[in-house]
Amino acid sequence: MGKRQLGQYPQSRYTHLLSSERNSNYTQHRPATFEIPVERPSKGCQSRTLACETCRTSLTYTVFSIPATRARRWAWLLTTLAGIASMLVSVLAIHHLGGEHPGEPGEGVSGLLTLGSIGGFIVAAIGLSFWWYEDGVRGPGRLMGIGGHTIKR
Repeated sequence: MGKRQLGQYPQSRYTHLLSSERNSNYTQHRPATFEIPVERPSKGCQSRTLACETCRTSLTYTVFSIPATRARRWAWLLTTLAGIASMLVSVLAIHHLGGEHPGEPGEGVSGLLTLGSIGGFIVAAIGLSFWWYEDGVRGPGRLMGIGGHTIKR
């Protein structure tokens, strides 16, 4: 379940951004990647402060146990399924109310249902992304994208 296999040590690596070079159509980032040498605990989570091998900045990483990581994956999967259910219910309700004429009672309901279907799609897409990349490692840096120090998933 999910993209990552869970082992005794996390597969994710931390990166230090060495340089960014902008060209006309894209930006090329050059990171240095290093392992996160924090062993997974048998229960709960374990935090450890490491020194970046490039700049010696102290970085605190938290590694969750395998059962805790699986629980987080299930939570993201249930979030995805709730978003899909919301989207489907809203689309079916819009289809059912499709014969309404303007000015009739319940006209504003179709607008709310449209928002429900769009919101359900967004929640499902975000939940699926987090489910796919959940590996039980938390640390400094941006949630997604590249910055000074990030976790390469």
